[in-house]
Amino acid sequence: MNQIRLPLVAASLAFLAGLLCGLRFDGATGGTALAAVPLLLAPWLYPRLTGEPAPRWLPRAALWSAVAVAGAGHGALARADAAADCRAHLPDGAALTVRGALAANWVPPRDEDGKRPLLPTEVRELASAAGVLPGCTGGVRVRMPRGAPPALAGTEIVARGEWRTLPRPVLGSAWPRSGAFAGYLSVDSVQAVPPRWGAHPLLEARGRTQARLHRLMGKHGPLADALLLNRRETLDRDLSDRFAQTGLVHLLAISGTHVGLLGAVFVLLGRMLRLSRARVAWLTILLMAAYLALIGAPGSAVRSGIMMALLLIGGVLQRPSATLPIVSAAGLAILAADPLQALDAGFQLSFAGVLGILLLRAPMIGAIPSAWRRNPAARWLAESVVVSIAAFAFTAPVVAHHFGQVAPVSILANLPAIPLTSLALIGVGAAALLDPLVPPLARLVADGSGAALDLLNGVVDLAIRVPWGHASVARPRWWLWALAAIAFLLVMDATVRTRARVRWTAALMTAAAAFLLLPLAGAAAGSGMEIAFLDVGQGDAIAIRTPANRWVLVDAGERDGEWDAGERRVLPFLRARGASRLEAMVLTHPHADHIGGAAAVMRALPVARLLEPGMPYGSPMYLQTLETAQGRGVAWVAARHDRVLSIDGVTFTVLWPTEASLRAPEDANDISAVILLRYGAFSALLTGDAPSAVEEQLVARYGGALSVDVLKAGHHGSRTASSDALLEAARPALAVISCGVRNKYRHPHAEAMARLRAHGVPVARTDRDGTVLIEVDSDGRWSRGDP
Repeated sequence: MNQIRLPLVAASLAFLAGLLCGLRFDGATGGTALAAVPLLLAPWLYPRLTGEPAPRWLPRAALWSAVAVAGAGHGALARADAAADCRAHLPDGAALTVRGALAANWVPPRDEDGKRPLLPTEVRELASAAGVLPGCTGGVRVRMPRGAPPALAGTEIVARGEWRTLPRPVLGSAWPRSGAFAGYLSVDSVQAVPPRWGAHPLLEARGRTQARLHRLMGKHGPLADALLLNRRETLDRDLSDRFAQTGLVHLLAISGTHVGLLGAVFVLLGRMLRLSRARVAWLTILLMAAYLALIGAPGSAVRSGIMMALLLIGGVLQRPSATLPIVSAAGLAILAADPLQALDAGFQLSFAGVLGILLLRAPMIGAIPSAWRRNPAARWLAESVVVSIAAFAFTAPVVAHHFGQVAPVSILANLPAIPLTSLALIGVGAAALLDPLVPPLARLVADGSGAALDLLNGVVDLAIRVPWGHASVARPRWWLWALAAIAFLLVMDATVRTRARVRWTAALMTAAAAFLLLPLAGAAAGSGMEIAFLDVGQGDAIAIRTPANRWVLVDAGERDGEWDAGERRVLPFLRARGASRLEAMVLTHPHADHIGGAAAVMRALPVARLLEPGMPYGSPMYLQTLETAQGRGVAWVAARHDRVLSIDGVTFTVLWPTEASLRAPEDANDISAVILLRYGAFSALLTGDAPSAVEEQLVARYGGALSVDVLKAGHHGSRTASSDALLEAARPALAVISCGVRNKYRHPHAEAMARLRAHGVPVARTDRDGTVLIEVDSDGRWSRGDP
C-alpha cells in the first residue's frame, strides 16, 4: 500500500502545504479557512445539483482540499500575529522595565570581559516610560549587567534597561519571524523580588537541576546542560561550531534520540518494578510530559514524545499502527499548536531524520548481503550505517539550507557519537537524580559521564580532520526544495505498482534532476549585475555578482570577540545567492572593521585573488589574514591606482592609493583603496574609508570622470569624508552609508548628512534599511532591489 495515500499522512501533507502558503503569501487571511466548509459539502451537494452520483475521487479530493485551505487560514493567522507582535515594533534604545521570571540560570562570568549570554525570561509585564504596554507578554531575552548576583531560573526580577534591536537577517525574507528574535533588553539595573510560592514550579525545578549539573559536571556543565535540559546559553560557540561542521549538531539539541532513550529508561524501570503494561505506559507518558514541560517543550522533543505516547497507547489497546501515520499525527499536532514551528530548523531536522529512516531503512536493509545479516556483529554495523545514511540523506538538504554546509563524515561519526551521547545522557540524568540521595555515588556517575563526553569531543576532533569530510555549499532557495519534494512525491505516487527498487530510483532521479536543472535554467535566463551593501554592523562588506554569476567581495566586515561578520553575515549571504567561489576579494585597508571577516570567508570559499594596498601594518588581525590567504593559495595583487580588473564585462578600476601615498601615511585610512566600478552605462564609486583629503586629490586628478550613479559614502558617513568637492564631481543618484545600529562613533555624522542633503543626494543606510541591493540590467539601468 502506498503510505503517502494513508488518510492521516495525506491530511498532514495537505495541511502543511496550505500552512506554508498561508505563512508565505499576503493574499491568504484567517477567513480563508471558511472556504473549507463548502469544500467539505461538495460530495453532498454534487448529486443534488447535477442529479448524478458523485465521482469516486470527489470525497477524498474535497477532504484534502478542505484540510489544505484550513491550513492556509491557520498560517495566515500566524503570519498576522507575528506581524503584530509588540516585540517586533519596540524602538531601538527605548527605556523599558521588565517584570517576570528568569527561564535560565544567571551565572556571572569569571573574567571581567567574559561573555554574558542572552537569558530567556517569562514576562509578566513590560512597561515603557509611557506606561505598561498592553498585551506585550511572553518571552523576552535579557542581558544581565556586570556585577549582578547569581540567580536561578524561576527567580522573579524587575529589570530596567534599553531595548536593543537585533540586526535584520542579512537576507530579506517574506517568511514571518518570531518576535522573540527581534531584540533584547540590555539591563542597567536588576532587582530580585521575593518569589511567590509555587508561582514557577517548572522554572524553579529547571534552575535547581541546572545548578546541580554545573556543580557535578565541572567543565562539562554547559554540554550536560544542553544534552539534558536544552539550555545552550553558556555553551562555548567554538564547540557548537565544531559539532556543526561534522554534522553532529543534532546531538546538542533535545531530539528524538534523547527523548526516546529517556522513555526507554522509564519503561525499563517500570518493568523492573513489575508494573502492568498499562501502568508502565501511562506512567511513562506522564513522566515524559513532565520532562518536556521542564525543558520548555522544543518541537523536536515534542514530536518524539507524541510518537512514543501513541505507540504506548496502541500497545495498551492492542491496536498497533504504522509508524508513518504516527509521525504525521505528531507533526499535525505541533503545527496546529504553533504554525511557526514549520520554519524552525530543529523541527525540520527532527522530522527529516525520522522520515529518512522510515522511508529508506527497509529498502537499504534488503540490499545487505544475507551473509552479513546472519552475523550479529556485521548485522549491527550494517544496520547502524544504513540508519545513519538514511538520516543523512534527508537531513543534508535542511542542514545545507540553514547552515550552508554538508558533512558526509557524519555518516561514520554518528556510529560512535550516538552511543557515547546516550551513555553520557543516562549518566548525567542519573547523577542529577542521585545527588540529593547519595552524593558520593552521584559524583562517581558524573565523572563517568564526563569521560564519555571527553570521548565524544575526541570523535568530533577526529571527524573534523577527515579530508573532504565536510564542505560549505550554496544554499538553494526554498522553492527549489519544494519543487524537488513535489517531484519526488508525484513519481512515488505514479509508480505505486512498480517494483520498489525501480520506484525509488525513478523518484530520487526525478527529484535530483529538478534540483540540479532548475537553477541552471534560472541562471541561463538571468542577466545583469548586482551590488549588495551588506548589513554587517559597524563595518563594510560589498558583494558584487557579475552577469555570469561570478562574485567579487569588497571588504568583509569586522571581527570582535565572538562576533565575526564574515561568518555570521557575509557567508550566509553568499551561500544563499549560490556563490561557491570568489573571483576576487578586495580589502580596502587593514582596519578590523573591513578585514575582520576576511579569514572566515577565505577558509569557507575558494578565492582566486586578494587585492589590497599592501601597507606594512603589524596588527595581528592583518597578519593572520595574509597568512590565511597564503595558506589557502590565494594570489596576492597590490591595489595601485589605474590597475584594472575586468570580469564578465564588469570593470574595477583602482583610483587610489598611489605609490607616493604609501610612503608615509599618517593613518591606514589615507591609503584606503578607492574603486570605480563600471558595467555598461552604470557606475559606482566605492571609497572605503578614504578621508576628504584623498577625495580632493581624486577630484583634482579625475574631475568629471568621477560622475557615478551610486556612491559608497566614505568612512561610514564620518564628518571627515563625503566632501563637497567629491559630491559636486560625482553627482550620485544614491549614496549608501554602511554603519551599525547605535555605533559608538555615532556614524553617520550630522555634518556628512547635511552635505548630502545640500547636494540633493538620497541616502540608504544599512543600520536602518538592512542590506542595500542594487540591481543593474544589461543596458545599465539600475534600481533598488529586495535582498
